[in-house]
Amino acid sequence: MASPTTGEARIHPNKEAFIEGVDHVLAKWTALELAVQNGWGGRNTLEKREHMVDEIVEHFDLQVRKKNSTVEPTEVEELLVQVMEEDFSVMLEDQSEKQVARLLCSIFAECKAGNFATVDKMAEEKEARGNAADNAASRSQAARGQTAAGGNQDDSSGSDDDDDSDDDDDGDATMEG
Repeated sequence: MASPTTGEARIHPNKEAFIEGVDHVLAKWTALELAVQNGWGGRNTLEKREHMVDEIVEHFDLQVRKKNSTVEPTEVEELLVQVMEEDFSVMLEDQSEKQVARLLCSIFAECKAGNFATVDKMAEEKEARGNAADNAASRSQAARGQTAAGGNQDDSSGSDDDDDSDDDDDGDATMEG
């Protein structure tokens, strides 16, 4: 990591881990990911998602400055609902904000105590999902390349069906894990 320039404050490792944890939690939140993938936030959808991370972290920072030892999940739920409605035009009906808020509060408490186990686990899961997706894409590309390079037309149509079902199986496994 680059050292800060003169006058630039360093981020405490506990806060840095919390920021990473918030990002991981939001990356796994289906409602938000659908909003981002479909551009429901308009032209600045990705920036709004990043700003959401900042808003959540700022909310927790404010509670710390107020000397509150805990942050209530209901406060975080309200923030999540507000941001989803205002920034992404999403009305949450599945109550997923409750689960996300509880997880964020839990990660906050852990990071505040210097325990980064959950954040580290989430980072490992994200890396594993990325590697699994990359491997599946590579196998799929290789299979298509072999078919195009030397396959018989009749054989290639049957091979594509088999390859597709294999890719689907791999994809299902990575989505569950």
